[in-house]
Amino acid sequence: MRRLLFALLCLPALPMIGQAAATPDNGELTGVWQGKLGNSEITACFNFPNTYDNKGNYYYTRHKTSINLSQPEGKKPWVESVDAENRSGSWELDKPQDGKLSGTWHPPSNGKSLPISLILVRPPAGKEEPCSSTAYNLALEDFPALTTSRPMYLDKRKDVSFRSLRIADSITVELTGPGKGVAAINQQLRTELPQNKHDLADYFERRRNFLGTYGIAMDDEVHAEPTFWSARYVTINFYRWAAGMGRNGISMRFRTWDLQSGKEVDVWRWFGSKSEEGSYDVSALPLRLRQTLFKGVTVSDDCKTDYMGRGLYHLSLTDTGVKFWEESYGSGCEQEFSLPYARIAPFLTQKGKAALLP
Repeated sequence: MRRLLFALLCLPALPMIGQAAATPDNGELTGVWQGKLGNSEITACFNFPNTYDNKGNYYYTRHKTSINLSQPEGKKPWVESVDAENRSGSWELDKPQDGKLSGTWHPPSNGKSLPISLILVRPPAGKEEPCSSTAYNLALEDFPALTTSRPMYLDKRKDVSFRSLRIADSITVELTGPGKGVAAINQQLRTELPQNKHDLADYFERRRNFLGTYGIAMDDEVHAEPTFWSARYVTINFYRWAAGMGRNGISMRFRTWDLQSGKEVDVWRWFGSKSEEGSYDVSALPLRLRQTLFKGVTVSDDCKTDYMGRGLYHLSLTDTGVKFWEESYGSGCEQEFSLPYARIAPFLTQKGKAALLP
């Protein structure tokens, strides 16, 4: 994953609510504001005006969840939304006067409108977008609470369960089931989560960049869940779709543990290979295995130009055999194979036979 440098900007102290900062000469909304929406304290930001779509954001002091504000083509009112699809209200704002801003919040359908009363606490500083500033983000960058899901079951099995654990955009799972090594595995899985604010530096920096560019805090889409669970092994898929990266931002890691020893296993070593460093489950196919899997495979004319070759493959265990599929490059030309356990012995090392065969 990409790594971004995080620098805490040195800015003047943030004025308290009720202390107005100097008003910009142009009287625009651009800046960071504090005040109330109804009886609730909020902090709001408005980026520099844009020809196509003005952007802003706000959060309640109590909840600290950023909410998008947008003004398509500069037309009133400001539209409020918690995500890209669900409108949650609208803002009608008067022209700022002497560092003060008033207006009305309207619900998305029927309901009570609420007054908005704000005071400018940070005028625009140079070319920095207010929604990416420390003045707006500092309160959002407290260490997030751990969120946990309800217990979930793999397929129809009732003897094993798991729940997801998440902090910010980092996710892992906690396993419940038989096996001497389950406690040790859970301890390793916990290390997927950030431990302190320093671990979240990249996350906070990415969020600031999105707030400054789009007026919305975009998190990566992440999932984690077991895909295979036998009496001996458990495999967990960690999925991430990096926000703003399109198809190239999708990554999957399939990691396998021995339920008896609690140790992580590089499943490719069972086939005389090893995973690429840092990939957990991706490797080139060993020659003999590749020759067998590709026997009779014909690459279509449409794929001869874009086909990336017989490159890196994922490996995952299933109830009936082992699945191999090529790292996806978006061309649709990647190959996928399944090899039943009954046919797998010739390709295994001695350790692989001990691990996978009866």
